[in-house]
Amino acid sequence: MSSVESVRHRLDTQFERSQKNMDDIATNLEGASLDDIYAFNSAMRQNATASWAVNQELQVKHNLAKAIINEIR
Repeated sequence: MSSVESVRHRLDTQFERSQKNMDDIATNLEGASLDDIYAFNSAMRQNATASWAVNQELQVKHNLAKAIINEIR
């Protein structure tokens, strides 16, 4: 079973990679073909999925910290 840090590292890496791919495609849109538009759309979907995963991780961390604080009280 993967550790939480390993999963977090993979999520961060995938998010950074998807953001870079999207930025690279967006900066090279001169004379864009239909394949380029499909590639950009795919990069946007990958970025949205990675963003969702990062947000889920943050929400879990927040809820865990909140539950710990509430138990201490």
